Amino acid sequence: MAAMKWTSPFRKTETVRSSIQGFVDRAEGSLVVGWAADMEHLAQPLFVDAYVGDVLVASAAADVFRSDLQKAGIGDGKHAFSCQLPTRDWRAETRPLTLRVRDTGVLLQHQGKSEIQLDPLIFLNYIAADIVNNCNLRCPFCLVDYSAVTKTELMSEETFVGLLALIRSVPEGGFWLSCLHEPTLHPRLNDFLELIPLDCRSKVWFTTNLARPLSEDVLEGWAKSGLHHINISLDTMQPELFAVLRKFGKYSVFEANLNRLVDIFKRYPDSPKLRYITMAFQSNIGEIPVIVEHSHRHWLSLENEIRYTYNVAHITGDFRREHYLHKDQWAGLNKALQALPYNHVVVYPPEDGYEEMIQPSANYFDLIKIENSIGTAAPPDFERPICLRARPDGTLMVVGRESQFGVNIHDLQDPVEFFRNL
Repeated sequence: MAAMKWTSPFRKTETVRSSIQGFVDRAEGSLVVGWAADMEHLAQPLFVDAYVGDVLVASAAADVFRSDLQKAGIGDGKHAFSCQLPTRDWRAETRPLTLRVRDTGVLLQHQGKSEIQLDPLIFLNYIAADIVNNCNLRCPFCLVDYSAVTKTELMSEETFVGLLALIRSVPEGGFWLSCLHEPTLHPRLNDFLELIPLDCRSKVWFTTNLARPLSEDVLEGWAKSGLHHINISLDTMQPELFAVLRKFGKYSVFEANLNRLVDIFKRYPDSPKLRYITMAFQSNIGEIPVIVEHSHRHWLSLENEIRYTYNVAHITGDFRREHYLHKDQWAGLNKALQALPYNHVVVYPPEDGYEEMIQPSANYFDLIKIENSIGTAAPPDFERPICLRARPDGTLMVVGRESQFGVNIHDLQDPVEFFRNL
């Protein structure tokens, strides 16, 4: 978006409206999150503009649903915003950011101040640290082709501690203990959680399928971990369909794990929030609203995320034809979900070429040769902030450039300084 000049903080055409309320909840790196509402006109969504000095750098509509706003009586709860700032080197930016409710003259405050000072040292959006390279299931829609995986690689404690050197450089929720694989396959998962500094626990989360038996001690460790949240994969509550979508998994094992986890989490008020991830298919589209309602009412759901499935090369044509949604079916699904009073997010397929576009498998652990590693040729230029993916052996790759650049955490004396200057 082209920069627009702001001639005055309060133009003559603006009127400061006392009925407007709002707040900036988070301002980290290139993301500013909060809410804004006109308490006298709640049906009319507001727009929020972000300015650096007198230059308009980003805008967002405050029309996103948040259950906490609804519970607080802020209309129907659809007054949150997430403002993504343009990628830039924030170290060179000395002027503060201001968030203004458009055409009102109202400045939204963050921590009691209307001028927001972005952290100039944020250069990482997230680190996706896969502590294993395998999964206990073989879901027919998985991004990863596990056909050549014959051994589960486990991240060592030394490697994990090395990665923790970067944890203070990511924003809240920016350190992932799993991304592509199943973290409970690591026998020391809970030990690793204990290694995370207490003040950094809110930066960490992981995704699990809960499809292998887990002990009470493991689940209680999660409850006391202080993590940001835990994602739980939940595509269906029908045992027969579960066996199809979650190959090698049994719904009875999943349900028993989840019920025990919920019972334990209820005993710990500060336990991590639970989010549920559901892949949308022809076979479960009618059940998805039921999953959202049931998980909110019985399984402590903070939010449900409904996703489309990538057209990855190793997924069979039969599965695509039988299960994949067509783009025109998403509108009906979204309408059914909007009728529910529960917090949810829908990740839609791309507008163009989705049904024809075939992508390669996300087998990042197969990238043996990394041409631009440390000590060889200079790495390519990267837009900041960057995102990192970590293999179990400690190899760090820049997301989106996995085949172009990589370096092992054990080869870096100061990982923070290395990636800050990359």
